[in-house]
Amino acid sequence: MLPDWIARRRLELSRSPAADARKATPSLRDFHRAVTSRRAALAVIAEVARATPEEGDIGWSQELDALLDAAESALVAAFAAAADPVLCRGSYADCAQVANQVGGPVIVRDMVVSREQLYRARLANADAVLLTAAALRPHELRALAEVAANLKMAAPVEVASSEELAVVAGSGVRSVVLSAYGPKGALALEPLSALLDAVPESMAVLVRGPFTKPEEVAPLRGRADAIWVAGTWLRAPDPAQLLADLVAAGEE
Repeated sequence: MLPDWIARRRLELSRSPAADARKATPSLRDFHRAVTSRRAALAVIAEVARATPEEGDIGWSQELDALLDAAESALVAAFAAAADPVLCRGSYADCAQVANQVGGPVIVRDMVVSREQLYRARLANADAVLLTAAALRPHELRALAEVAANLKMAAPVEVASSEELAVVAGSGVRSVVLSAYGPKGALALEPLSALLDAVPESMAVLVRGPFTKPEEVAPLRGRADAIWVAGTWLRAPDPAQLLADLVAAGEE
């Protein structure tokens, strides 16, 4: 699916107007600092998305303004906003709406294949961008990380294997993202165990997954810095309570 996703994303980009990089000012909100606990706690990142590759279409339980207010009342550490139009049905306009309403830092989730997307993210007031190791060659990864650094944006890299982790660790990246989604979008932490143990202590670890209960985050205590949730909180009858429970569990 990844090659098709990348090809479709490149096509979408070719049809869109170029971003004016001259208007991209450095970020003032520190995403990396907000989500890094040095394994002492688990921060919570709340993602806004209409769909994700792992969870399919996501039916929101409330309007966006109410959802963002709920997340802020739960004291989440940061937000994510899906900009990918191919599998997430998102846009950079969505990212701007999130970034302009919340006080915490915002990371853009997109299938990033060019520096153009980093400029668009910053123009949408995002403070970080998710990169994907499987979609980029090592020199591309380093080049994009450098562009992000110049914009004062964090650039966590999603890795899915020890080989990808080795490449990322050698590129100066400060944080990695691991997916805890298993078959049919279920939570699957056990397959991540070896990869979690292999991440250098100097790197922050963010784990994306369908977390719904405080007890589900317990296996990550002392092994990760943050959890990243999307569909579970967006669909919840009481989004604020679900997030507040996860935040409390992470701080215990």
